[in-house]
Amino acid sequence: MIAAPHNDRTCLDAITAEVVDLVESEDPMLVAIADEHGSPEALAMWIRSLPQLDDTGLPSDGPRVEACRPPQRLRIPAENPNCVERAAVYVGAAEFLDPDAVRRLATVETAGGPHTFPTEDGEPVILDPQQSRNALRAGLFRSERARNGGSSLELTPTEAVDWIARLAAEPAARCAGGIRRVRNGHRALRAVLVGRPLCIAEVRDVGLLLALAEREAELYGPAGRKLVKTTALAVDRLDQLAARRWIERTEPRNALELRLGGMRMKPDTKLLGALGRVGGRLGAEVGLEALRLKLATLGIGGPVLEAIDRELKREGLSLGPLARPSPLGTLGSLTPQALAGQWLAQKI
Repeated sequence: MIAAPHNDRTCLDAITAEVVDLVESEDPMLVAIADEHGSPEALAMWIRSLPQLDDTGLPSDGPRVEACRPPQRLRIPAENPNCVERAAVYVGAAEFLDPDAVRRLATVETAGGPHTFPTEDGEPVILDPQQSRNALRAGLFRSERARNGGSSLELTPTEAVDWIARLAAEPAARCAGGIRRVRNGHRALRAVLVGRPLCIAEVRDVGLLLALAEREAELYGPAGRKLVKTTALAVDRLDQLAARRWIERTEPRNALELRLGGMRMKPDTKLLGALGRVGGRLGAEVGLEALRLKLATLGIGGPVLEAIDRELKREGLSLGPLARPSPLGTLGSLTPQALAGQWLAQKI
């Protein structure tokens, strides 16, 4: 279906009317173009391949739409179309191929000046290889915002994450593995919204997604930049909250205590939980060595761990390898695992 233009109604209404007349009369040239290419995607690819002849305003260039200011050349079809002619022939021919989609014309300001293009169900159709989909989306956003008096970009958290991922998808396609990594990052961000903390393996992909989105958001101006940064901060806070809840779910209800005479020792379970995750991520032997050293700085040395382990064994539990004596002061302290553990303990 060919619908009313997004903007620039005086000019684009007149162009749309001419295209509709050609479709309703089943113009033989438009029908032949549609039959030759068979699908809207193939049609768009063919139009992108055509050379361009800019509209210089000369009356001898061809027929013109006088309702536009300045008057626009409109040849349908043309061997070397400009952006207006590309958009018009696409809307007309695609109507024969898929009449259910809603197609509209739009004109937006881009880095290269005004650009006219069609949208299909709201999404820009790229007919000029010099244009990017993000640039045209941003142009539509700015046009719509100006028409509505500068209204803000309001999205739900899920919509914001999806918008950021869509923004990053186009530049991601230009680097090896980029689409897969952005897809992984998008999945991880959606998971954070429902309470699952980020895994270490996901951090790089999320970082790539946010970096690409932040760069592309420049096209949207301050509103786009603010949305990406606000979403990143919100996701970070949600991730921290999800991580804390994960620790609370996996900790025993009654945190481990050790009574010695009239004193009661209760380890900082939040710190122990964090240390446990670090140890698990970096490998058992390195992580255990780091845990031993870090616990020692908290006053929980080998003898205390052994005492706790003895008490736990009475309950059918154990600290396992953590309760074994540290190799410090022995040749064992020179193993790569022990040295790496010592370095890690200093960084925690």
